Amino acid sequence: MPRPRRRSIPTTCPAPASRHLSRRGFLGTAGAAAAGLALGCTGGDGDDLALPEGDGRLRILTWADYIDPTTVGVFAGTSSIDVGYDEDWEGNVEGLTDILEPTLGAGEPTGYDIIVPTYWVVDRMLQNEWLQPVPIELVGNHVNIDPDLLALPWDRGARFHMPWQVGITGIATDTDRVPVPIGSFAELVSGRVDGPVGVVAEMRETVGMLMLLRGDDPSRVTLAAAEAALDDLERLVADGTVALVTNDFYDALAGGELAACLAWSGDIVLFQAEEVGRNVTFTIPEEGGIRWFDSMVIPTGATNPAAAAAWMDFVYEPANAALITAYVQYVSPVLGVRDALVELGGDAAAVADNPLVFPDDETARRLFFWAGLDAEDEQAL
Repeated sequence: MPRPRRRSIPTTCPAPASRHLSRRGFLGTAGAAAAGLALGCTGGDGDDLALPEGDGRLRILTWADYIDPTTVGVFAGTSSIDVGYDEDWEGNVEGLTDILEPTLGAGEPTGYDIIVPTYWVVDRMLQNEWLQPVPIELVGNHVNIDPDLLALPWDRGARFHMPWQVGITGIATDTDRVPVPIGSFAELVSGRVDGPVGVVAEMRETVGMLMLLRGDDPSRVTLAAAEAALDDLERLVADGTVALVTNDFYDALAGGELAACLAWSGDIVLFQAEEVGRNVTFTIPEEGGIRWFDSMVIPTGATNPAAAAAWMDFVYEPANAALITAYVQYVSPVLGVRDALVELGGDAAAVADNPLVFPDDETARRLFFWAGLDAEDEQAL
């Protein structure tokens, strides 16, 4: 079965010249997102919701291999809504610069009714007024959102987004090369690992881990703390401690190119299940891990928000959400999924006992969301 990967295009960075190690580049689209604030684009505020009828076709833009094989077809069959499901969101940087800026930044529609970027992009889209509110009156299952995801300061109550999947960034260790799994980020970047070490190209995750290593809290990030962490990253790459900055760690691990690296929980769960030929473990570092999520949003100019609402409601039905969770093996944002997995039985029921899919309270207390910086500070980086 194809593995779920939030990034389908690899971004490697073996040398400091890569854009992922420049301040502006590694921070993703700070400049582009901030520039969007000055554009004359408009978005709904949710006060007077008027839903256009649309053309009966629902257009979704999302990551590759991020849903089970049956859900789209079942939804289309039961709702009589034709679905265009495009797995062409290849990265948050690329999505912002190549898709959102040229369309929404120019006051034009994207051609999609739902887009599924990572949460910090949703925050930027909301700041730029590029989002329509979720028509909550059409989404009865909105009440199934995990309460932890309803208290985010940039969209309290989840009025403009509905989380898709939640993941954890931690440490993957190839125990064929490093027999004792690496237990801390300090050990990962100590220079003493017997083999090449990698980190992910998502700034908020790698820099967040470096902040934790320095004793800073990525959920309360400051410009000074982020700059110090970026300095550390540049040094680690320059001296060869970090050999690879990539989101395609799955293939790098499978090919024996990395001994250990930062990685996403769901990908490693699938790596283990697929029996790739190498023994890889996943550990939440002693310092803590970075928690992230991708979220469904309705961009301004979407012509079929009612169909978007129907889709959101469908995938937030616990029985349907459980099928997705059993396939992608990330943390579900939908209440009731664990019980639904048990009811499915077999391999799905086993997922209900996986601590990476259902972290206990002690583990959850060691996970941090990146709080973000305002646009001015991100430009300064």
